[in-house]
Order: sequence, then structure tokens, then C-alpha cells
Amino acid sequence: MAAQVFVSHTQKDAEFGDIFDRGCAQVGLKVFRSEFERIGLSAWETTRKAIRASRVLCLLVGEELVKASMSGGPSWAYTQNWIAYEIGIACERGMDVWVICDDVKINFPVPYFNNYLPKSLREKDTSDFLLALLRIYTRRRKLRFPDSQYGLSCPYEDCQIPFNLWMPAKPNDVIVCPHCLQEIGFDKRFPTS
Repeated sequence: MAAQVFVSHTQKDAEFGDIFDRGCAQVGLKVFRSEFERIGLSAWETTRKAIRASRVLCLLVGEELVKASMSGGPSWAYTQNWIAYEIGIACERGMDVWVICDDVKINFPVPYFNNYLPKSLREKDTSDFLLALLRIYTRRRKLRFPDSQYGLSCPYEDCQIPFNLWMPAKPNDVIVCPHCLQEIGFDKRFPTS
């Protein structure tokens, strides 16, 4: 049976999810996206079982998820609770948790993650790079953490979460930390606050 990836997302970012799904299929990974699965009466239990059967959890942050966060309200509270629940299960199991942004700045805090790709999968170089990394999950359960080349920690004293930043940081690049939402700027290769 193929190794499985659990996707945490909003169904409204369907195109982004489809791009991710096609890439996973190319490298031999099965994707669990709730809208395509049979969910029984206890969605929380089905979700828990699917995460336990997965090797990695990927939170896909697209334009619609960012918009939902900005709008607030009951729909966002529902989505945010599911994201926290899913990540909590993955964290408790010691799984890799990815935050993958579709050319948007994340605008809601993620309680735990250890791999971050803030660049769009619509760019071939980025997509190819991610697929090479995801292919590793067909053979083993985790990536090296922290990675010697891509590992860093958020420089803010009130955060300092360690993660692998899977993009080459160039001078003047700025990313948003998915944990504390503060901007991280880069001077040469090293982050500065």
C-alpha cells in the first residue's frame, strides 16, 4: 500500500489542493483530502484514523484560507478548530507537519510545524523541489530535522520555534513565521528580526 499524506486545508482552495494531489501522485504518495473520502457520523474519529495512517501532514495555505481567516466568524472558527485538531494529532504522533503557502502570506498562527515552504507550487522549480522532498516519505516517516542546510529558528524571543525553511533565503527576502506571524528578514543567509 502507498504511503499516505494527510492534507489539512479548506475545500475552497480546490485548485491548490489539486496541484498538490497531482504532485503527490507523481511520486507515489496517496493523499487523504476529506472532501474525497467517506466520512462517517464521527468526523473527528475518521480524521484521527486518517492522520494515524499517514506519514506526514501538510497544511495547504491558499488564498481562500487566508480570506477566511481575515473574515473571522463561525466558518473561520470551525476551520481553525479543525486545523488545530489535525495538527495536534500529528504533533502527538511525532509526525512531520508542513506549512505550504500558495504565494500568500499566512495570517493565522499554526500551533506546531517543522517544515515550511512559503513559495507557490505553481513555480516549476518549487514544485520539483517539494516533490523530491515528499518522495522521501515513500521510504521513511520523517525528514532530517533540523536539516543542516535549511534548519533555522524564528529569531523572536517570544517564539523561537525551530523549523526547516525549504527555500534558499536570499538577502532582502522576508517571510512570515507561521507560529508567531512576525516577519523574518534575511541578511545574506541568516535571519534577522
